[in-house]
Amino acid sequence: MPHVKRVLKYVRDDYCRKLLKLTGVTRAQRIIAQEPEISTTVNLYEKLDKRQRQDFKDLARRIDQMTDEVGQEFLTRLVKNRAEYQAQGDPYNQAAWVLLHEQSIFAQAESERFADEARLTAKWDSFRVLSNVDQLPDIEGLKEYLTQHFGGDDEVLVELFERERPCIDGTTETLQQVMVYREGVPSLLKEVSKEKKVLRETMVSPAREYAFLWNPKKRELEVVTRKKQEREQLAQLFTSKGLGIEQAPEKLERRLLTLGILKTKPVLPFTREEGIEQVSVSYLKFKSTRTKAAYTVHSPARKAHEKDVYRVMQEDEVENFRNGDQYSVAEASIAVRFRKKEGQSRANSTTIILKDPCTSNLQDLTERERYLSWNKLKEWGLTHD
Repeated sequence: MPHVKRVLKYVRDDYCRKLLKLTGVTRAQRIIAQEPEISTTVNLYEKLDKRQRQDFKDLARRIDQMTDEVGQEFLTRLVKNRAEYQAQGDPYNQAAWVLLHEQSIFAQAESERFADEARLTAKWDSFRVLSNVDQLPDIEGLKEYLTQHFGGDDEVLVELFERERPCIDGTTETLQQVMVYREGVPSLLKEVSKEKKVLRETMVSPAREYAFLWNPKKRELEVVTRKKQEREQLAQLFTSKGLGIEQAPEKLERRLLTLGILKTKPVLPFTREEGIEQVSVSYLKFKSTRTKAAYTVHSPARKAHEKDVYRVMQEDEVENFRNGDQYSVAEASIAVRFRKKEGQSRANSTTIILKDPCTSNLQDLTERERYLSWNKLKEWGLTHD
């Protein structure tokens, strides 16, 4: 229970007590009321029954997941009472305060994060609507249809809100986001009993998330779901039932990488405030435009930030691959060293792998690395929204 342990350790005791009350069971309130003030929240948590514990685990997980830099950016941008939010002092108490005092804002931050992070991986497709429409003409009708389509009131929750998303040029675009939460296939969750050292099995039904992001200005619809085969069908469902357009939307091609600029040793700007310490191109694969023959160049594994591929090519006298149109860049690796955080013995580092025309390893990076790497790739001109 790492989420619970961190929340009980870092979140104020009075906030923890309020979170316990959110479990929705009156017995929890009686326990809190009857316990003397010297009792710790941990003692109270240990007295909860199985259902109350699970509810508190869910709340702790939601708080814990929004305490990193990415989660804090979403909360800071959306929170209404910013002064009170900033006064909480640290990420754990800030996240707990939003969950307790601005629950709809907390839920919206979670939904926006889910949709935006999916765009850094291969869990989404984009479509262009071929008719003019400014907004969703029948919101309640769309909610009702989606609810019935995904299984009915008891199994489906549909939420809709308007949001803003930053663009690569520094502006923001206004989107309408529809979230669908659907009860998944039941499965057995195994856990070790504390009372007796035996393995227990509990039946759980995890929720599946779907997201629709509609941009009326661009007439573009993004569909986010893990199942690739469902996206086109869901896009047609959304445009016909939500927008009143029977014509099928046009699927847009994946955003392409522009690796050609790496032939010229471009400047890849970064700042320490962004959490980046050093950046260098550590690998390039050139491919002949005539014969398809390939040539690769690596910088030394331990000296990627001291000797990049351009210096290696200069020393090997093979800079001709960078000149003219006879060779194109088919693959590239960019080594990124992050700034060492307080308490770390050494700084984290990662390698962003890019393959023409539109493949990367962003989905393999940590959440924060994905978020930061994608923004830097856009800034460096290697991809686009």
